[in-house]
Amino acid sequence: MNILESFKIAFSSIWNHKVRALLTMLGIIIGVAAVIIIVALGQGAQTQLTDEIFAVDENVIEIYYDYQPTEEEMESGQWSYEPPNLSPTDLEVVAEVPGVKAVIGTNTGWGMMVHNDKTGDMQITGVGKEYFSARSIEVLEGRPINARDNEGMNRVIMIDKKAREKFFKEDENPIGEIVDINDNPFKIIGVYKSPIPEQFQYNESGELLMPRAVISMMYGNSEIENISVLAENPETLAETGRLAAETLTVSKELEDGYFTTYDMSEFENEFNQVILIMTLFIGSIAGISLLVGGIGVMNIMLVSVTERTREIGLRKALGATRGKILFQFLIESITLTSLGGLIGIGLASAATGLITWLSPINAMVSPLVVLIGVGFSAFIGIIFGILPANKASKLSPIDALRYE
Repeated sequence: MNILESFKIAFSSIWNHKVRALLTMLGIIIGVAAVIIIVALGQGAQTQLTDEIFAVDENVIEIYYDYQPTEEEMESGQWSYEPPNLSPTDLEVVAEVPGVKAVIGTNTGWGMMVHNDKTGDMQITGVGKEYFSARSIEVLEGRPINARDNEGMNRVIMIDKKAREKFFKEDENPIGEIVDINDNPFKIIGVYKSPIPEQFQYNESGELLMPRAVISMMYGNSEIENISVLAENPETLAETGRLAAETLTVSKELEDGYFTTYDMSEFENEFNQVILIMTLFIGSIAGISLLVGGIGVMNIMLVSVTERTREIGLRKALGATRGKILFQFLIESITLTSLGGLIGIGLASAATGLITWLSPINAMVSPLVVLIGVGFSAFIGIIFGILPANKASKLSPIDALRYE
């Protein structure tokens, strides 16, 4: 008997006991579908969250000052320091570092914005002309802040889309409107799309951009509080950032500390690792149903061996070897579990498509996971089919033919 005939007999046996076979496959179907859905949701959520959280700062590395306290300060456990004062000249120094495509200098502030009868606390970011090209800021209306706005300390601002919707009607043109920020008049010159995804924006009123020189004048802080580097090559981002930080440290002639970098890629790797562990943990719990399904397959195959005892005896009497009997029942077991795996994959694909349609998560069914699902189903068929197949192969042909 060749493999093709073995599969024909297997399918014939399953077809003759359709309801029993379906109930037997149910555990395999549920297990495979659950594992694939969970892995698909995990991968989809991981990709989406990674894009939303880290895509904004992709290829951008932040430089910050790391103060080194003296031994006396370390012993007392108390120290205070003022970070080095940064200027546009320092940005020019860093921009000359090999591998640096652009340098972004910003400062921050908060203010109450008033327009007609509407008010709101606003997060304010002070920027220079390089901010828009380096961060790929999309200007929806009006114009961006330019070098002249900083040099002349012009009282101009840009509001994000969220602030526009709060303070202005849809058909109202905000460009050129005068608003009050901390009782100071400012002219709106543009509307932009915030690079921060809306679900991660904690300020309900929105955000606004202002020339950083104006923020420095209003709040008395440094014109440049935060400095970030955009690398020409993402693969050399860490090295470029390290070289830029060292250059800035030497340029400022620092003695009590140094500039260093905060690489988001390290946090991204840790984040992905946590998502992976959670997915595997939940998926392994769902995989318990595969174990239950395998036990069901073994049980039904033992019943099948008992029902077909006379058939086994007849085949042995006609010359079938123990190996062929063993192989036949293993084929039936593998066929049963593989069919269950394929049905489970179909259900999982439909479920993930529905989830993607109804929710913001783009669940992705990986081809590798599908192959693993089918392979694991067949593996279960082998593992839990060995005992029934072995029992069938050991039957004595005389005893089997006498069996009633």
